[in-house]
Amino acid sequence: MDNASDSSHSSPDTASLQNQTRKAARADRPCDICRKRKSRCAKEPDQERCVLCTFHDRECTYLDAPQPRRKRVDFPDDAAVSVDGAAEADPRPPRKKTKATQTEDSETILGVPTSSSVRSLLDRTLGLHRTTHFKYIGPSSLHEERLLDLIHRFYESGNGEDGCKFRRVADSTTFLSKSDRHTLFSGDVDGDLDAIEQVVRPHGPGLVDLYFRTVHPSYPILHKGVFLEKYARSYKEFSPPLLAAVYLLAMDWWEYDSGLSLHAKPDAEALLRTAMKALTGVIHRPKLSSVQAGLLLLQRSSGDSWVLTTQVVAIGEELGLHLDCTSWNIPEWEKGLRRRLAWAIFMQDKWGALIHGRPSHVIASNWQMPRVSLADFPESAADEDDKEGSTEVEKGRLLFIHLTKLTQIMAQALDTLYNPDQTRIQELVAGSGVQGLLELVKPLAVNLKEWANDMPRDLRMEDVKTRKLCSNGYLHLSYFVTEIIIHRHIIRSLTPDTPPPLRELCREAGKARLERAINFVEALRPEHLQAFWWFASPKSLAFIRTYGGLLWATSSTDAEAEFYRRKLEDFRWSLKVRAKGVSFVAAALQEMDESLQDIDMTRSPVGRAPEGTIRHHTAGSSSGVLASDAETQTADHQVALPTMYPGHQFDSVDASPDFSLLDLDAASSLEYLSDVGDQGYFFPGLGQPNH
Repeated sequence: MDNASDSSHSSPDTASLQNQTRKAARADRPCDICRKRKSRCAKEPDQERCVLCTFHDRECTYLDAPQPRRKRVDFPDDAAVSVDGAAEADPRPPRKKTKATQTEDSETILGVPTSSSVRSLLDRTLGLHRTTHFKYIGPSSLHEERLLDLIHRFYESGNGEDGCKFRRVADSTTFLSKSDRHTLFSGDVDGDLDAIEQVVRPHGPGLVDLYFRTVHPSYPILHKGVFLEKYARSYKEFSPPLLAAVYLLAMDWWEYDSGLSLHAKPDAEALLRTAMKALTGVIHRPKLSSVQAGLLLLQRSSGDSWVLTTQVVAIGEELGLHLDCTSWNIPEWEKGLRRRLAWAIFMQDKWGALIHGRPSHVIASNWQMPRVSLADFPESAADEDDKEGSTEVEKGRLLFIHLTKLTQIMAQALDTLYNPDQTRIQELVAGSGVQGLLELVKPLAVNLKEWANDMPRDLRMEDVKTRKLCSNGYLHLSYFVTEIIIHRHIIRSLTPDTPPPLRELCREAGKARLERAINFVEALRPEHLQAFWWFASPKSLAFIRTYGGLLWATSSTDAEAEFYRRKLEDFRWSLKVRAKGVSFVAAALQEMDESLQDIDMTRSPVGRAPEGTIRHHTAGSSSGVLASDAETQTADHQVALPTMYPGHQFDSVDASPDFSLLDLDAASSLEYLSDVGDQGYFFPGLGQPNH
């Protein structure tokens, strides 16, 4: 009986041992969520839920039956899933994958097999957490650095669930951590995602494919491979405004896809309304995906907005994108992402300031960004899409990098010549005349020439691959606009005291720039027109006509005015015949009509000025100069430039001009301006202007 009792009732020690055995077995078994995701189920010490369930704020259950195990690969230490936005991975160029390894690699990127890599995912990233956002603490804020020095465990990021926590990523660089749960509109995320998907269903996958074929290669601020892996699982993986922005941009190429074009296009207006509402919500919990969404919404057709641009700049500063993150305690792949986004914001702000005529919000002394390099991009030529109508990945990386350098030159010209405070320019012109202005802009022209000489072969306009789209056009258009804003200011600054030969030289140089820009547009091929053109392209085209209008308004003879009137009419016609199915050209025509519709160019501007007088405007005005009949109606007014300055020809093709003998007189200063972009190797095949 005692033996029976012993066999049927376990002793306390035995029961304790069995309980520990069951717990151990359960600890080794993956929870239901991890099993479905094919991920390693890891728990922190003394935690009931695994790290992944804690990360997604889900219940950790063990109800499903075990499934056959599959062979797994170790998780890269520097790879992680970007949540509440596009996912990101190690930016090192990936190896060429076979179909057999793609599934295994996707599980590696998206799984969570080891507790150490999970901690890296949760603790080391900034702006990529699903339930937490981080805000940069500036040096003049309420948080005193000396007091923050007393707080323990800076390098561990809290989840913000139990109040605010601090995270220091480098000496004197600290972020404030807060939970998303307590922000405005945080409960609307799932509803917004469902509303967005409802608008495009069942065409979401087709639109995502279109986006990565046409937009992403030229504007690489997402990670294609991981984005597609996440999208294959669920659209719920993304931030609502980012997902909507991808759909909206892709819809500009709806008719370009043979499958989508058979169906009615989704309601873009409804999608946009949801996207903008969702963006308003995520601003209260800023993350890198918020910046990505804002930038992409600004790139859509007719989507440019100075107000939204300023919001994106502010979000970037909240996230510390204006700081050099090279030495921060964050993964290397996130540093590359931050650099790309920082430069994308910089370009958005500077070109937006130019085309809208607004003061820039990005100050060079406050935005300390290292140059972006090829190592900062997660994709390379190995990720090329072979589908017809795709854009080249390698070319897109080079385009992005070269555009950042051009933007720096343009921003310098904008700050030098179009600063609201024109005191320096006025004093310079008053003391030295236009020659002083030419000396001032000479360094800008030199930088432009060096930029053009350094252009890779892949970025030339004639470098078009068979059945591939080519987005090089908006890079070259941006170059022409940079030239134009320099010459525009010179034309404005001509005065009655400007020596007639110098005035004529300045106007001939300005005329050459106009004709080259127009010839560039007229030489665009379908592969260029159908490719992605960034947000500044419509107003950049309109800039060409505005500049031509300035040359018309400041013409000194009726014949000269008629030349510019016809040139602008031909330019408008050239755009009109190219506008069908090309949204940025159609938007440019609308911009032109709205800005110049009240100006009657059929009447010569020369006859509108009182006889024998010159209408003069300061450098900051918009009209320019009208010369008197006494000065302009002479038989020798049109001076041939090669005769005036032997050895210099505006139309010459000179691959290696020698500037070593040039001094700082007006003629040599203008030669810098005139020779920039004149080389045949820079815009080959586009033709030369006819004088």
